[in-house]
Amino acid sequence: MSETTTVETVWVPGHAGWPGQQRSTTGLTVLGVVIATAILFYAATLVADPAPAMKVLGAGVVTTVGVAVWLLTTHLRVSRVTVVRPVVDGPSIVFGGVAQAVWPLRALVLAGMLLLAGWTWSVFTVPAERMTMLTLLGIPVIGLAVVVAGARAWFTPPSRHRLTLRPDGLELRIPRNDVRATWDEFSDASLDGDRVVIRTTTTRPSSWATRDLASDPVILAELASFYAHHPEARAEIGAATLARLRSGDF
Repeated sequence: MSETTTVETVWVPGHAGWPGQQRSTTGLTVLGVVIATAILFYAATLVADPAPAMKVLGAGVVTTVGVAVWLLTTHLRVSRVTVVRPVVDGPSIVFGGVAQAVWPLRALVLAGMLLLAGWTWSVFTVPAERMTMLTLLGIPVIGLAVVVAGARAWFTPPSRHRLTLRPDGLELRIPRNDVRATWDEFSDASLDGDRVVIRTTTTRPSSWATRDLASDPVILAELASFYAHHPEARAEIGAATLARLRSGDF
């Protein structure tokens, strides 16, 4: 980034912004508690096993659950309603992801390696009759998936999640869901359930989840739509956009 890379936290007046989670979370909460309880019970059986390899495997399961909870709470603690966190980058303004989530994601590598190490040790030292099908087949798949997810956080820049507005158009960079369009190609952006959908005349709709970026998703959709429908204002995109956000005049 060329000029300033300081992340600013801006409260946007005059806009209702994101209404938050709209669907009931009771069912998901109950399901999450049940699954977490079952996983922790499984981990307890591994830790209670006399074989050191199984204890290491149990520690890997507990570590993985702990990192997952860390990642979830990191996202939940970021306030987004009528708040945006832009970075001015010359003649553009960038709205990035949750910077605090980088380390929980990277910690998945340690959790996954612990799972795979415990599993490998167990396969060679623990009698087969004491190894369940979940342990034999499920753990290596889960361990590999966790390691891959964590490795991507180490080798992919934190700026991989971002929405960039420029005088000539916008760019959305979300893993497996990217779009780059000029303002003339941009149709609209709107909240659809728990995702913001960007529609253009040249590509299929792209979207980002409401918690993918560290800013109010509705405010971002409204700001992008404003510049799309007001060509005379596009030249200001960059540092002057901060003043527009602070005034709520869009």
